[in-house]
This record gives sequence, C-alpha cells and structure tokens, in this order.
Amino acid sequence: MREIYLDKNENPFNIPDAIKEKFIDYVKNADFNRYPEKGLPSLIEGLGRFTGLGPERIIASNGSDELLDILIKRAGGDIVISSPTFEMYSFYATNYGHSAIDVPLNDDFSLNAQEIIKHRDAKLVVICSPNNPTGNLIGMDSIKTVLESGVTTVLDNAYYEFSGEDYTDLIKKYDNLIILRTFSKAFSLAGMRVGYGMANRDLMAGLKKLQAPFYMNILSAKLAEIMIENYHLIEEKINYIVGERKRVYGELDGIAYNSDTNFLMLKKDLYDYLAGKGIHIRKLPLVKDRSRITIGTAEENNMLISAVREYMKE
Repeated sequence: MREIYLDKNENPFNIPDAIKEKFIDYVKNADFNRYPEKGLPSLIEGLGRFTGLGPERIIASNGSDELLDILIKRAGGDIVISSPTFEMYSFYATNYGHSAIDVPLNDDFSLNAQEIIKHRDAKLVVICSPNNPTGNLIGMDSIKTVLESGVTTVLDNAYYEFSGEDYTDLIKKYDNLIILRTFSKAFSLAGMRVGYGMANRDLMAGLKKLQAPFYMNILSAKLAEIMIENYHLIEEKINYIVGERKRVYGELDGIAYNSDTNFLMLKKDLYDYLAGKGIHIRKLPLVKDRSRITIGTAEENNMLISAVREYMKE
C-alpha cells in the first residue's frame, strides 16, 4: 500500500531543478569556514524587493517559529490567542510562564475583536490569518480594531501566498504590528527553516537586538535568496496548489470548510479511517470531530477524494 503524507501543510513539490542547479553552483564555492555576514544584508535586501519594504523594516529568522519564540518571551506577560489556531502560540507562552488567554473565534471562524480588546493587561495579541487549522482569512476590519487598541499584535501570515491577501500596508499605519511569514509552505523550504518578519523601524530595531549575531546558516540564507529571485517558478506551483485546493473542496461535497491556504479542515475526524488507507492527515485533538488535510499533487488528492467517498458510503 502506498503511503501519502498530507499532514504537515508541506508543499508537495520539491524546489525547481533550475533553482537547485543555481544553489549547487553556490555550494561548490561556498566558504563553509566563515560565519554568515552579520544581519544577512543580501537576504534582507532581497526580501525588501519582494515585499516592497525597506530593509530596516525586515528581519530574517530560522523559520517564523524563532520570531514567535522571541516575541512571546519578550512580551513579558500574558498573550491573547483565538482558538482554534496554531498550537505553538500557547506552547511558547507556557514555556515562559505566561498565560495564553483564549478568546475563541466566532462560530463562522471570524475574530471576536471586541472581546479581545477587553483584555487591556495583555502584553501581546497573536492573530493567524489565514488561520490554521480553519483555513479562513480574518476580516481586515477586525484586525484593525485590535491594532487600534494599541496592543502589540503579531499577525502570523504563514499562508499568505495561497490567499493573495497582503497586509504589509498596515505596517506603515500601525506601529504596534509585526507580520510573520515563512519559506516553509509556498517556497518548499520546510527543511531549511527560513522565515521573516516585518514591522516599523523602531519595533524592528528592538527585535533585532534580541537575535543572536549569526542566527542562520549560509545555505538556508542563500537558497532563500535564489528562491526570491526566481519567484515566477514558485508562483507556478502556488497556482497549481490553489487550483487543486478548489477542486478538492468541490469534490468533497460539503465535508470540508472553504480555505485560503494549502489545506482544508474537514467537518469530520477522518484521521484513523484515512490512516488505514495509507493516507496520513492531521488529527486536531483540540477541535472535536474535525481533522485537516494538506493539498498534495493531483494524484495524491485523487487518492484522498476516493477514500473520503468510500467513507461517506459506509
């Protein structure tokens, strides 16, 4: 039985061969005996071109998780989250002795912004948009309501490329906003651990002081640069995945929630059933009777659709 893995929201495609070749050329001549250049100016400049922001507003990191860790530790107090959402927020809060105050999403998975801003003593609000595991975008008005309360707000934008919703203009208006993104999903670099953050100059300057001087290896940094330079190749795979997401959502006939990401949350817990078919998906222990599937290749998705249809007939 063939095993397929649709459980970690990974990109089903490896990096394009043309990018691999450029990266291998770099590796052949790389100075492995030298530390990375402090601050990774070349990568930061590339991210500046990609995002349209100045380098003083950008920080790179070992996955966006590194920045989450720093920000939640730096907060120095309780944070506000909105479940169901990414479990690492509460994980980091607990690690540093903080409470993760939960203001659950509304029944339609929208943000209860008015309830969030009542927690005036909280040091940090974390909003995931598009949200994991529900897959939906959080409404812009709700995000602005939280920002206008003045609380420092982290907007986890890990699935940005699949949604098309760009929040970077908010940075120019709100000094209390940090946006986090990752190369793990759309860019197929989950194994290289590259992320980045965006914020206003003062907030970013303070954040960079908390980061170790040589925080990313030269291979991850260089591959991220090459990926940015060849984004048109990445876009082809993004468009493929978005097309497959729409197809799978339609084929599953009401058993899935709509999504702006590279995954779908199912209205049933199919973890055990699909595992028996060799299809590994994400169990959601904190969300009763729900599970999550990553969008794979057309072949993998067809196997999933067939298995779910068999389940529905039983």
